[in-house]
Amino acid sequence: MNYDLLFLDVDGTLKQEPYHISEKNKEAVMNACHAGKKVSIATGRNKGLILNTVRELQLADYTNSYTVALNGAHIIDNCTGDTLRTVPISTHLALQLFLKAYELDVSCHVYTENLICFNYSDFHYDWYKKLGCDCRLVDMGCSELGLDEAPLKFFVTSQDCEKLNTFKKEMHTATMHSLNAEFSSPYTLEYTSIHASKGLGMEYVCGLFGKSPSPAITADEGENDISIKKYLLL
Repeated sequence: MNYDLLFLDVDGTLKQEPYHISEKNKEAVMNACHAGKKVSIATGRNKGLILNTVRELQLADYTNSYTVALNGAHIIDNCTGDTLRTVPISTHLALQLFLKAYELDVSCHVYTENLICFNYSDFHYDWYKKLGCDCRLVDMGCSELGLDEAPLKFFVTSQDCEKLNTFKKEMHTATMHSLNAEFSSPYTLEYTSIHASKGLGMEYVCGLFGKSPSPAITADEGENDISIKKYLLL
């Protein structure tokens, strides 16, 4: 297949936690870069978590490499680390989502450009802190979240899949006209603005290259990757 642009998902595609990227995958990405292909990342991860992947693949050594982070809500230049675009969600809606998580007793957190704010000190909180991300706990006794930056993606997780289905169903009316609600796994539900998706983020990056989607290919596997496939079929 002849292509110019390659977009890589991370979790479940490029790598699987807690393992590193395989040498075979690294070699394939390096070969594509050396062949002049433009390799970018399309992920639900935030900037803090994706930096190590970008370094591991040496993408910052190549000009014109980008990350579509937070399911398209945050676009980053891999070479400079600069933010090129953010697509926020309503702080009021983020608060409603936090309150629903509190009601159903499930863990959740919200991502901003530089912060991650949690309702509980859970596995994800410990993991992000260990990796150097700026993590904070939200005081659920307050009437507002107290965020210093606009929320970009809301993430709710539970080993009880039925609770997540209930969460999505009960928040449907409040979110249906403004937020995407997508399962990235059976145990994780993610919300972003309807104006943010991996597909729309990919469209933005293709525009930076002056390209249409036709010479681009992707490697992905989750429900939050469906928007990329829809974009490629336009």
